[in-house]
Amino acid sequence: MTESIKTITDRGEFEELFNRYFAHRDVYIKTKSGDLHVQFVGYSDGNVAFRIPRVKNAPDTIVVLTHTGDNNVYASLKTLERNEDTFIFLPLKIQIISGKRREERTSLETDSGKKVIFASKIISESMIQGFLDINEKKVGMVKDKILDQLKGGFEHIRVVFINETRIDVRLKHFLSSWTPIFIRDLKASPSESEKKNFNFYVNEIYSKDYKLSSKKEFISEASVPFVLKNMIPYGYIQVNNTKPMNDNHLTVIKRLAMMINDYFFKVNLFEYSKEKFIVTDMSSKGLGIVFKERRLLKYFMKNSQVILDMELPDGHRVGMGVMVRNTVFNDGGFIKVGMEIINIDALSEVIYDEFLESMK
Repeated sequence: MTESIKTITDRGEFEELFNRYFAHRDVYIKTKSGDLHVQFVGYSDGNVAFRIPRVKNAPDTIVVLTHTGDNNVYASLKTLERNEDTFIFLPLKIQIISGKRREERTSLETDSGKKVIFASKIISESMIQGFLDINEKKVGMVKDKILDQLKGGFEHIRVVFINETRIDVRLKHFLSSWTPIFIRDLKASPSESEKKNFNFYVNEIYSKDYKLSSKKEFISEASVPFVLKNMIPYGYIQVNNTKPMNDNHLTVIKRLAMMINDYFFKVNLFEYSKEKFIVTDMSSKGLGIVFKERRLLKYFMKNSQVILDMELPDGHRVGMGVMVRNTVFNDGGFIKVGMEIINIDALSEVIYDEFLESMK
């Protein structure tokens, strides 16, 4: 079903729309930290009131949203005044976005204790950055060993980790795609099968790496990411030469990247979180978890990647990589995080699919 968007700015329609879509429903305010649960109080004299607990000040304009059926409804509001925990707003516009959800979530019944599912053994991007910072000396020694091992075989060598920069063009590429960068010879025309990657490298990597592109003598490159548990990239090795490279050069860098991954696990550089989180709903595409301690939000930054194990009631564990998509602050201080599954190994996928089927 194609999404359709209807925008209403006629103030004569606002009262009926607020009462239809926002009364007696779950309503949220969009904030930088996530979605904050609020309560629709009423509409009067062209203004609308919402109860917003634990908030002293509201910005000049806000957006409140709710979901009903196949509709996502957004209201843009201008802040007028506050009376204790109730805020008065002037409605500016209402948008109704219609479109079916791609899949239905299975809600888990936790009261009986029979279907309680936990997410555990969590490692997030922010945790990885913290571990790399804390173990700076150990990571520095690894860098030195890589440089020593590759020296002589390659003329330009770089090792970059995720805690050092977020604006590096190669790191951005590896965070969205784990595909190694391999350019045999910049001066030679690429084969038909290599043309797409070659053009991407020239336009998106080489042209934006001013230090490298200014040194015209380098004509080949092999760059390979470090990928934690085959799920989260956290750095890369880059080598360049003034002569063409072949497949053997790429193989050397791939093997070295794997060795570094294994070494970091051997010395326990990356540690799992000790906390367990209750899974509230799940589907083939994603899951939701809930917790109360705000300090745990650091694990779940929006659009960041997270590794976790899902502990099923039958004793099976399902390992997966997920992307944090939304955070909702509910009444009672509970925080719900929605995540999209982006990576799951074949065996875990079979176990997970069978469990979902058994829940129907």
